[in-house]
Amino acid sequence: MGCTVELADGTDDRGVRALFEERNQRFSRFRADSELSRLNRLAAGASFVSEDFSRMLAHALRAARATSGLVTPAVGAAVVAAGYDTDFDRLPADGPPVWAVRVPSLHAISLRGPLLVRAEPIQLDLNCVVKGATVDDALALLGGGFVAAGGDVATSAPLVVGLPGGGAVTLHGGGLATSSVARRRWRRGGEEQHHLIDPETGAPARVPWLHVTVAAGSCLAADVAAKAALLLGAAGPSWLDRRGLPGRFVDEEGEVHVNENWRQLVLVPLAA
Repeated sequence: MGCTVELADGTDDRGVRALFEERNQRFSRFRADSELSRLNRLAAGASFVSEDFSRMLAHALRAARATSGLVTPAVGAAVVAAGYDTDFDRLPADGPPVWAVRVPSLHAISLRGPLLVRAEPIQLDLNCVVKGATVDDALALLGGGFVAAGGDVATSAPLVVGLPGGGAVTLHGGGLATSSVARRRWRRGGEEQHHLIDPETGAPARVPWLHVTVAAGSCLAADVAAKAALLLGAAGPSWLDRRGLPGRFVDEEGEVHVNENWRQLVLVPLAA
């Protein structure tokens, strides 16, 4: 999944390693033999999917409904159109100009257990949920402790977590995730691109934030909320407040902003 996985010292990592490797093999856009790639080569009609694929797609569809379509698995073609068509380490720094493509409606996707039906051509991208869900599943597999993967964390005990732009916070349980457009950036036609697509435009979102960090009851919930808050731009902090979630935002100048929930849960206790 393009990240380092960290566990508590002395933890037997064999089961967690196998879980991450299996999920990467199944959901990678860059493996021709992955289940996701095979489905995307037949981007419309009815297909039978594995139990694990059905579960992750169900997570993604719930995330889309919870975010009014902002965090959607239907952005696969848009991500490719923006130039992210191979493993990030192999992407050229610049290339020919790119154009936005339409992001299909979720109404064109139907999932009933193992049966997936796409009423129009839809390339799926489950990056919106797979890593967060896998971090949660790895913690459940261990029976406790913590799992951290590329800025996403799930823990069953108090854990100090470093934050983008400096500083740290103690996570007493649940999950914390950061959505970012700072690392995975490239240019096409001299224009800056990144992997978080605005479904209304079909192009990389133009937002004031580099990083958005959210804490929630699980890593998956935190990851979805962080992506939605980043895509919402200036409306992100209040969107999180209405859902009772603490959020921390780092802008293009490196200045840190927090919403009211973060302020109450983090800054006030520290000042007391």
